[in-house]
Amino acid sequence: MRGSVVATQRTGRRGGIVVPARHRLVAVPDEIDGQVVDRSFFSDVEADAAFEPDSTEDALSLAGAWSHLDWEETVEALDRIRHESKPTPPIEDL
Repeated sequence: MRGSVVATQRTGRRGGIVVPARHRLVAVPDEIDGQVVDRSFFSDVEADAAFEPDSTEDALSLAGAWSHLDWEETVEALDRIRHESKPTPPIEDL
């Protein structure tokens, strides 16, 4: 926690975590050992910083994801799919 922010866990009927009203919590879904959890942060900046390394690595790992494909064959396959597919009918009512 940063600065003078104090979060306490309350017991009893209401339970939960008590945070001063001037501070908001940002909840970000995550997964730990196959279980979906929420991670809470005091700002968007803190939440972004916590997940930045993973998302950067994930994005960089995509750079060579299709490097094994023959470019000419891929272009031909995409062109064939485009010509074999029926066009979407016009949308008349919005």
